[in-house]
Amino acid sequence: TFARPPLRRQWRLQRRAWREALRLGAGVYHLHDPHLIPLGLALKARGARVIYDVHEDYREHARTKLAGKPVRAHAKSGLWLALEALARRSFDRFVCVSEPIASRFPAGRVAIVRNYPRVDELADPTAPPYRDRPPTVVFVGVTTRWRGFLDAVRAIEVVPDRLDCRLRLVGSVRPAQLVAEAATLPGWRRVEVVPWQPRAGVARELGRARIGLAAFHPVPNQCDPSGSNKLYEYMAAGLPVIVADHGGWRGLIESAGCGLAVDARDPRAIAGAIEHLLSRPDEAEEMGRRGRALVESRCNWDAELERLLWLYGTLNGHRSPAP
Repeated sequence: TFARPPLRRQWRLQRRAWREALRLGAGVYHLHDPHLIPLGLALKARGARVIYDVHEDYREHARTKLAGKPVRAHAKSGLWLALEALARRSFDRFVCVSEPIASRFPAGRVAIVRNYPRVDELADPTAPPYRDRPPTVVFVGVTTRWRGFLDAVRAIEVVPDRLDCRLRLVGSVRPAQLVAEAATLPGWRRVEVVPWQPRAGVARELGRARIGLAAFHPVPNQCDPSGSNKLYEYMAAGLPVIVADHGGWRGLIESAGCGLAVDARDPRAIAGAIEHLLSRPDEAEEMGRRGRALVESRCNWDAELERLLWLYGTLNGHRSPAP
């Protein structure tokens, strides 16, 4: 459930991607992984056009992930820097999740496409009414130390017993050793772990929770909410959210009135926000409605799809203005 694919499996997946890409013989390829930049260069050499999709700042991610290993961090960050420099010179178009990332690529060949959900993809029609749901806080996706995993476990212990609150983790924990560390904490008895789920399973989990948690530490790639599909998935499901108070998170949540912003490194602050929302179900449900309304009106995939299709159109010489 928790382990990252071993290195041997990662290389096996890379080889499979190469075989499939070369077998297809397509005219256009859309790559989503920096490990596939060498494949993109090989496809360009064969006459194909290549779109590189950039979901985060991989250089800064390497420094954060390997913070205790400066030599490896510097080497991996340098590797991504070199690969992206080759991509900038060679690839035809770029899809970026935010303005800061887009600024690193040629302006005439880039589109910003945010990680917004489809409006109804995560709305479970079988979900019970909000007030009838168990007092569950849900976290969906990959969780790490800097995504607040241990802080969430510590926070759930501080929530008053009378609320009978549970933290439900749907996805995986990286690295796997964090699970053993968390299991030593008193709050672990209130944690429920669910393995990866298909989209219908995620919708079901969200439809049986009361709060969505996305309180990330102020590290690179975690300061811009536009790159967090997790946040907008909670909102699409009508859940009030608890987020970090740094970067653009607080401004977004306060302007929409759809949740609470706290110090992500303070378990007691997180616990206080959980208690506030569980103790005031009417207010929490109204926050969830406002978040859902924001997704319906603006932060949804339909608008992003227009930009993506426009970018594809430019490969065929279309000169219409960007949406």
